[in-house]
Amino acid sequence: MIRLLTAETKRLLARRMTRYFPLGLAGLIIGGFVIAYLVITNDDGNSPDFVFDLVGGPSGRDALGPMPTLLPVMGFVIGASYIGADLKTGMIEQLLTWEPRRLRLLGARTVASIAGVAVIAVALGVLWVACAYGLAATAGTTDGATGELWANIATMTLRAGLAAGLFAVFGLAITLLVNSSVGSIVGFVIYWFIIENIVISVFVPKIAVYLPVTNASSFGSGNDVQRISGNAFSEDGPDLISHHGYLMAGAVLVGWTLLALVVAAGVFDRRDVA
Repeated sequence: MIRLLTAETKRLLARRMTRYFPLGLAGLIIGGFVIAYLVITNDDGNSPDFVFDLVGGPSGRDALGPMPTLLPVMGFVIGASYIGADLKTGMIEQLLTWEPRRLRLLGARTVASIAGVAVIAVALGVLWVACAYGLAATAGTTDGATGELWANIATMTLRAGLAAGLFAVFGLAITLLVNSSVGSIVGFVIYWFIIENIVISVFVPKIAVYLPVTNASSFGSGNDVQRISGNAFSEDGPDLISHHGYLMAGAVLVGWTLLALVVAAGVFDRRDVA
């Protein structure tokens, strides 16, 4: 099993999507902070405070910015591409002939996906925080960055990495079910942008609090999952109330991942070669 885990981890890391997606995201992070630095240095009245302007206060609740949402999306795409490569090249037919060990193979890919994507996601989270700190250090102030703040940021980064790893498994499982990496990725993007963020969140808020991306973002950021209360189209905007905390959000995320993986494993274990 160790050899299989090692081989599958190498296969995951050798995928172009595994390399280029994180590198592209890293480039956007660095480029965004460089632009922010140039704008700030040309504005004498703007001096960012690391604690209160960039990480959301002493708790560091906003330290990762949009990363708690973007990292799970990255994980889904990498996980879908991981199994999608076999579908595209026809190698899936060879895997299906390995009937006694199909679930071992899927188990190895599950572990490799969680571990590999989590490490990449943590590295991107560290990069985001490092850029924010560098921006404040060169164009503002880093006063007030206590050990407790850094501990909160560290645990937040680890949770965001785990959420991305779980979403990689989610993407792998969905791709096995729909038998197409392109279909699963396009369907997921449509679901994320339109169905979860707009349709369900606005019209069925009681269900929206249990959806995967919402809970992945909450688990990574440490913020509560909120739902719309009252009229979402009122002049003053929708009222938001807390529904559950980030630990419950993590449990919901694990539940979605296990559900998708169990169904995919059942389908994969019984699938015919033809």
